[in-house]
Amino acid sequence: MADGGEQSGDGQNLQTSFFIMPGNALKSLRDELMISTGEKLAEGIIYRYGIRCGEGMIQRMNIKCDDMIGLSEMLPGIWAGVGLGRIQLKGITDEGMLVVFKESIEAKTVGQSPVPACHFTRGYLSGMASAALSGKKVNTVEEECASKGDEFCVHRLMVGKEEFAPAAEAVGAASGKGSQFNLERGFSYILEEDRAEKSYEIFMDYVTNGAQGLLITRDYPEKIRQKYNLKKTPILWLSNAESEVAIEPVQLGKLYHKVEDYLKKSSNSIIMLSGIEYIITQNNYTSALKFLQLVRDQIAIHDAIFIVPISASTINERDLKMMEREMNLYTPPK
Repeated sequence: MADGGEQSGDGQNLQTSFFIMPGNALKSLRDELMISTGEKLAEGIIYRYGIRCGEGMIQRMNIKCDDMIGLSEMLPGIWAGVGLGRIQLKGITDEGMLVVFKESIEAKTVGQSPVPACHFTRGYLSGMASAALSGKKVNTVEEECASKGDEFCVHRLMVGKEEFAPAAEAVGAASGKGSQFNLERGFSYILEEDRAEKSYEIFMDYVTNGAQGLLITRDYPEKIRQKYNLKKTPILWLSNAESEVAIEPVQLGKLYHKVEDYLKKSSNSIIMLSGIEYIITQNNYTSALKFLQLVRDQIAIHDAIFIVPISASTINERDLKMMEREMNLYTPPK
């Protein structure tokens, strides 16, 4: 089962409708993604699509649970309508539970696999649980999978710590109007500078005057925290390194997903992306521009601010002009 929605101009969800996705359609989607993006990216896309489907189902039904025990009482009945297989719950505690599939539709469609392969199902469970528990982060790990020869598919749901919790560095003005920079909310800005010094100055000015910031950077997060004395602001690191805060630059869908989630949870927010040149070199200009366009739309919907420093010498004039058409060119006061 998957979900689609209709939205008003201000982004408020008016109606969420559902349709049944046959198992062979899910397999076809998986195969096409494998061919076009590669196995690793395909798995992430399918997982995030599952999350959105699970979230949409719970939001449509307006279901809320106080804790994991309450979730366990609701889940079997709701899951029966999803169409991904019959489940049994075990080991229920305040921290999590096991979801055992006596029959997994996704595992059947995937066929043999050397590793757990039910990424859509895993995402669906995580999305449903997170939405039902009022936005708490619920992580799902598939510990056993029929695709790799196990008797059953077994998913472990675990309440995780809040990732990238919105928080201002200082209370300051209630709406960030104490800032010396006159950036209008709901708009995205490009700053042409070889170093991102002025962009960091603007970002710091807002987050120390009541705005909730999210920083996406090519620089090592701990060095940035020390340099700018950032204590609360969440930071995403554009890197292939093994780190909880790192996100691979080629995973633009995953990065967009995190930005979208942050905007949904935050208020009076400002997002800074330092490293657009790196994103372009690791992907291509067209993909980077599409990513900026998608983020720009979310910025408008959530009345936030988006700033992107870029070195004009690293990009050709035509491509720079395209970015300037999509975003506002900002020249800060001297």
